[in-house]
Amino acid sequence: MEPLTSAITPKPGFRPLERGRGASSDQISWLAVVGFILLHLPLALMMKFVPTVATVDAFLVLAVGMKWAMSGRQLAKVAYIGAYIAGCEVIWRAVGASIYWEFGKYATILIFIVALVRSRRFQLPALPTAYFLLLIPATLLTLWQASFSDAKSMISFNLSGPLALAVSVMFFMKIQLRRQQLVRVLIAFIGPVVGMVAIIVLGLASADVKFGRQSNVEASGGFGANQVSALLGMGCIAAFLCLLGGKQRWQLKLLFIGLMLEFAVQSALTFSRAGIYYAAASLAVGCLMLMRNIKAALEMAVVLGILFLLTNYVVYPRLDDFTGGALSARFENTHLSGRAEIMDADLKIMAEHPIFGIGVGQAMSERAKFFKGFASHTEFTRLLAEHGIFGCVAALLLVVMAIRNVVVSPTGKGRAVAAALATYSFCFMTGNGMRMVLPSFLLGLAAVRLGPERPPKRKENTPQPNNPVRFSDYPRRSKPQLHPA
Repeated sequence: MEPLTSAITPKPGFRPLERGRGASSDQISWLAVVGFILLHLPLALMMKFVPTVATVDAFLVLAVGMKWAMSGRQLAKVAYIGAYIAGCEVIWRAVGASIYWEFGKYATILIFIVALVRSRRFQLPALPTAYFLLLIPATLLTLWQASFSDAKSMISFNLSGPLALAVSVMFFMKIQLRRQQLVRVLIAFIGPVVGMVAIIVLGLASADVKFGRQSNVEASGGFGANQVSALLGMGCIAAFLCLLGGKQRWQLKLLFIGLMLEFAVQSALTFSRAGIYYAAASLAVGCLMLMRNIKAALEMAVVLGILFLLTNYVVYPRLDDFTGGALSARFENTHLSGRAEIMDADLKIMAEHPIFGIGVGQAMSERAKFFKGFASHTEFTRLLAEHGIFGCVAALLLVVMAIRNVVVSPTGKGRAVAAALATYSFCFMTGNGMRMVLPSFLLGLAAVRLGPERPPKRKENTPQPNNPVRFSDYPRRSKPQLHPA
């Protein structure tokens, strides 16, 4: 974790705008960023061959996050840890780390709550609080109908994501980050994604991978293609948003453009279309929000134009040849892989249980009446089936939170960031449910306040808030002299 701290932690003397104080303008060292990213290549491969390394890494990340959270003064670093956990969760699962399956969600919840309490900022904002409270009544049905052990598992699996979402929104609503700090948050996420790419490339090089018309586990590092593809797609968006993070060296810009291209390639090779589709939707929404900022829009037009030319005329033809034409056939197929049928079954279940729903986790067995008993892939229809009208209101509150995050942002780039993150979170919940902490973290990050790059200058004689004026600092008054009349 030391390279993580050195690469994305501000230099000594840096003060984030978390308490309303100014901060000196600093630039991100491109060498530190490259070092932090490259570190995850051997680290991920070590996790692959020795899963104990992944277990140690998970608990070490939790320990560092708790240390920063307990201080109550390092909320920017806590945000870095949240992003790092969101990026590492798939790796930990893929290599078989000896941790609880929902470790990423509960670790994020714990760290964020402790940070809010220790910084004396723990409050219950109306929107995220109401969203989660609306999901509580359906848990009573599950506790009533199932054994305690089964009910606990179903509630944990289905409500850990919503709880992480509510806590993430609460956390990021209470802090302010400068754009360079936001870039550090995104870099903390990108590092583990690069590690996942290393695992995927190793699998492609060491196995005879055959591409067909379905998602490819071998090209996904031996793990679920949907989750890996979604992680890589978010890596594309994270690299794109890094380009919006203020003035940067040309080396960093080239690095982020290259990462966007690499993540897109690896996401396409999983043959799970999710990551590419999610990234395209988020990119479109983010660029749409930049249309009023002519300079930023022109910069993004140049970047996207270069990426389009490279992808369309260089990368895609070679990938299609590499897969024997299977890549084109896969993306020409518009079938939703059973998701439409699952969504339709959820709607039918809600029609039968319109008020409280059927209960948390109970829809999986109930779907067998209408379709195969698969777990839900769409969070919004799951809310309707398992929570009834309460879930419908909760889904509407998610939309309200996303709109609120975009509207309250004072700058065009801030609105672009909030809109892109919220769009990816919603796309993920539509196609992958809340199987990972990623959509929860993203919707929370969309609520962060982006402060100015340069603080307002203080007057020279203005006392600093951390240096209270001492009584001895004031000049003593001289005693009046008495003169004879």
